[in-house]
Amino acid sequence: MCVLIANVGETPWLAANRDEDYARPFSGPVEWPGDTAFWAPRDEQAGGTWLGVNANGLIAAITNRSGLPERPGLQSRGALVTGALGRPSLDAVRAWLQEELQRGQLNPFQLCVVQGTGGFVCISGPDGTRIEELGPGVHVLSNLHEPGEIRLDARQADPAHVTETLRDHTPRLGGGHAICKHGESHGTVASALIEPHVRFLFAAGPPCRTPLEPVERYPG
Repeated sequence: MCVLIANVGETPWLAANRDEDYARPFSGPVEWPGDTAFWAPRDEQAGGTWLGVNANGLIAAITNRSGLPERPGLQSRGALVTGALGRPSLDAVRAWLQEELQRGQLNPFQLCVVQGTGGFVCISGPDGTRIEELGPGVHVLSNLHEPGEIRLDARQADPAHVTETLRDHTPRLGGGHAICKHGESHGTVASALIEPHVRFLFAAGPPCRTPLEPVERYPG
């Protein structure tokens, strides 16, 4: 299960675990050049990414929506993240996203975008697309849960201890799921903690076994 923990406020941050097929290749975060540079890992199968942060402190991350029907051959949802990270502000992302979603269809997703004291989640599926604004505080979502459906205690949502949360194997989430998951062919394959302009920590493996280490040359 992919899990995103995002804080909106004067000190924004995002912590995340990515669950994926073990055979799907990816590479660690690097700087992607452009008019608005950003740092993100790369999905080597589809070419996009699942999370990152840009030079303006804008964070973007995505999950799919498990259990909803998907169609093969559609554009990778990772392109939404790279597109969002290439925009300088939340308003610019909103405007671009509205145009992008009118161009073509995508499989169900939740795109979380945070910049300072503002943020939103774009939720898309068979029932349509909507945007939910994120107020100040910590918000948690996963590929099975929308914002507000998962609650963490104060310690679990504290940036000083959130890496412990990413390593948690307790089946505390709906359906008996854990934040850090191990399966035969699918499980937690990467983990990250992003604090814009401060640090970007990344683990190229499950965080219970792989240390989160600083991304080279971030923030520059």
